[in-house]
Amino acid sequence: VYHGTAYSPKDAPWPGWLFYAAVHFQPENPQWKDFGALNTYVTRVQSFLQGGKPDNDVLLYYPLVDKYSEQSRELLQHFDGMERNFVDSDFEHVSKWMLEEGYGFDFFSDRQLQKFKVVNGKIVTEGGNSYQVILLPANKLMNVESFQKLIALAKAGATILVYKELPQDVPGWANLEGRRKKFKAAKSEILRFQEGSFGRMFKIGAGSFVESDDLETLMEDRVRKESFGKYSLSFIRRKNNDGEVYFINNRTENPVYEWLPLRTKAASVFFFEPMLGDIRVAKHRTNSQGETEVLLQLQPHQSIIVQTYNTVKKGIAYSYAKPAGSAVELKGDWNISFLTGGPTLPKSFTLNKLESWTENSEEAQHFSGTAKYSTSFAKPAGTAQAWVLDLGKVHETAEVILNGKELATLVGPTFQVTIPASSLKASNTLEAVVANLMANRIIYMDKNNLPWKIFYNTNMPARRAENAKGGIFTAAGWKPLPSGILGPVTLVPVNYE
Repeated sequence: VYHGTAYSPKDAPWPGWLFYAAVHFQPENPQWKDFGALNTYVTRVQSFLQGGKPDNDVLLYYPLVDKYSEQSRELLQHFDGMERNFVDSDFEHVSKWMLEEGYGFDFFSDRQLQKFKVVNGKIVTEGGNSYQVILLPANKLMNVESFQKLIALAKAGATILVYKELPQDVPGWANLEGRRKKFKAAKSEILRFQEGSFGRMFKIGAGSFVESDDLETLMEDRVRKESFGKYSLSFIRRKNNDGEVYFINNRTENPVYEWLPLRTKAASVFFFEPMLGDIRVAKHRTNSQGETEVLLQLQPHQSIIVQTYNTVKKGIAYSYAKPAGSAVELKGDWNISFLTGGPTLPKSFTLNKLESWTENSEEAQHFSGTAKYSTSFAKPAGTAQAWVLDLGKVHETAEVILNGKELATLVGPTFQVTIPASSLKASNTLEAVVANLMANRIIYMDKNNLPWKIFYNTNMPARRAENAKGGIFTAAGWKPLPSGILGPVTLVPVNYE
């Protein structure tokens, strides 16, 4: 989101000055209208994630020298993720396995390693964060200085976990034989301390190196394992003066409603809902292991911040919702009127079945901007305490208004908002102001050879050959992207526990 937005003069023709490596959240973008909702969500999340300290247990070595040693046509590599650099590597396997299984970890480099120390059996970084173990992800190469530092940490009481086997050699060609000699001497110092039949353990000083081909064997009884992986939930765990902070995200299509143990003890647990800003007290209990369990309810693609407290805190109880009947689809006519955007405002029209507004006219195919959807519906029968309004598929964002009152600005990927039953009248007017992407207007401009790549350093090379014209990006071959509400729009009755 914050990769960049080019400065663009107010009098620059649409779409303004664009830079190829930016997201273009600027007034010319239809998404500008709803960017505040996304920005507020990020602000709330970061108010927790930028506070306190990391609370991960594993320091995972980043095997940069392994990658450098591979022959490649690339002169400059960008290390910005597994997809580009470490596909199908042991490093990727180890990282993904830990994420899926519920282990918290941070990467570290050779340079950072030199600043590590051991305090009471834990590895402490230069920034003061402490970890239970160091893990080597079957890397083949390692600098002599790094290898020697690992041995020093083990002697001081650190536990060094080794997936598959210890590094085999040093990187680079400079003074190769001299460095290899030191490397072999350091490695032999470890190997002569093997003991026991459990895996391959090398007790050295107050600590140890432990080798295994099985990650679970390496981790068990040494590292905390959160239960989120069982439900395919991703998480970030941090600690602050009050207790523990968990940012939990449900990236699946399945709702979660379960008692989940947290690897901590708490006197109180609060939910902070970052999209809506609600703050509520969560149900929690203590299990037989003395750990706190929290009753967690997450819809598909929903995020929540869980803050534990070391002392008892009071607040409004979280309302756990359960379906109280079948979904009711809103099947009335929808009136669509275009509000802002271009190249021209299409004429208003009515639909009795929702579809992309690009299906209505050629003008609508070219249009990038905002449109208002409005319909009327009767209050559904039943005694539900609330109704979940679900807009179905939306391209791309929507401001929802009920009976003249704004309910929420929804930025996806799901488009739901809960309406208290008391807010529904016998007859209701539902409006949604929807913004699509800039793409359809760009398609129009490229097809008609209208200049828009006007910034002095546009640097707009095409990533795919089919989008290139003279080496520069063009959207002339694109089809219009879906825009507006596609539905189905439903109301789901819910009651609260």
